[in-house]
Amino acid sequence: MFAKNRNATLILTLVLVMVLLVACSQTSAPPEEAVEVVVEDEDVEVVVEDEEPSMLRVWIAWGNNPEWLQSFFDRYGEAEGVEVEVNANVEADKILTGLSGSEPPDVLILGGPDDVGSWAREELVLPLDDVIAANDMNLDDIFSAPLGQCKFQDTYYCLPWGTDNYALFWNKDLFEDAGLDPESPPQTMEELVEYADELTKFDGDGNMVQAGFIPDFSWSHLDLYAAMFGGYWVSEDGTEIQMTSQPVIDALKWEQQFYTKYGPEEVLRLSSGLGDYMSPDHGFYAGKVAMMVEGEWQPGKNFIGLYKPELNYGVAPFPPPADHPERENTNVVGGTVVVIPSNVKDTGAAGKLLAWLMEPEIVADFFVENFNLPTSKEAAKDPRFAENEKFMVFVELMGDPNAMTIPHTLIDTDISTEMGMIEEQVLHAGADPEPLLQEAQEKLQPMLDEALGK
Repeated sequence: MFAKNRNATLILTLVLVMVLLVACSQTSAPPEEAVEVVVEDEDVEVVVEDEEPSMLRVWIAWGNNPEWLQSFFDRYGEAEGVEVEVNANVEADKILTGLSGSEPPDVLILGGPDDVGSWAREELVLPLDDVIAANDMNLDDIFSAPLGQCKFQDTYYCLPWGTDNYALFWNKDLFEDAGLDPESPPQTMEELVEYADELTKFDGDGNMVQAGFIPDFSWSHLDLYAAMFGGYWVSEDGTEIQMTSQPVIDALKWEQQFYTKYGPEEVLRLSSGLGDYMSPDHGFYAGKVAMMVEGEWQPGKNFIGLYKPELNYGVAPFPPPADHPERENTNVVGGTVVVIPSNVKDTGAAGKLLAWLMEPEIVADFFVENFNLPTSKEAAKDPRFAENEKFMVFVELMGDPNAMTIPHTLIDTDISTEMGMIEEQVLHAGADPEPLLQEAQEKLQPMLDEALGK
């Protein structure tokens, strides 16, 4: 009798432990059907069923409005009966720790796909083809240019959730002061150089006080310039490094002239004194940079609308080279993407959340608020986007036949690092780009070949 009661007690204890483990698990992966655990004794029969996770975690690599972001994702939580915890503006080192550790987020939202290829090679992010199929996601509803940035070796490892492209901004008041037509931006890259000369000013001591154009303000736009010259530093299929190609050389030399003409030290002195990016003292807002390349968020309420609403400015597609008018409206599309970490504990729940993010209504609501381009064709029809004429310049560019996404490789991080160093040396130190590009190509191609298993 004692032995029988002890067995029953042990069984009940084991069952209780199992129940507690199931209840405490927030991201346990449910199988296709609930698993029943049946423990039988003469006096005991207990059934334990798996449950959906009680909390999902979303990490976002950007965002200065964490409270709003949390409230937005609460919509999903309320609809699905789960808690969604949003961590916004997550730093890069924490992201890497999360991807390689045992407590990853369920969904990770990045500012761009630059690292996704490398992470795919290292098996840190999940291939999404099965997730897309299981959740009936309609890829035909996604604009082709942003969708293209997420495919690596014929497999999707991310999906574009909103995106960015770039156009030319010009200060109409500064145009008028310089005797230029404030309603007519430059029509070619050569004309842009001429306008920049007219718009560059110096004080009595020879110090530059106003720049007509700084090609890497506020950051590099070398991909756009290379595209305008007809190429890129990687082949379209992502298997060959093409750093020594003529379009890349031409793009770097075109940029370089804006520094060498006035002296790199003088341009850097001016740019180092420009105000913070998100402040009324931003170089373009403050009238110290007359033309700039910038993204679709600038006309919105969180940037120019907030910091300099009275600014008199225009937006137009970046102009092509004079001898290639067919490249008009060329623009490079790339921006926010969503990945699922490969070590996530519940791929089903993560995939369901990803599918919700891609719904046209959700895309429209989120990116109307944040002034980023909607990747959903259906979402782009939302009349709220058309309320801002300057924003619509970017929407139209995204749908143009000359919209493109840059090719991606399995060593994107290494390539980006090399190109960044080369551009800095060419622009800020006056270096000849060709030997630097040759050296980088000889270094990177074997790395890419190895990553491809060649």
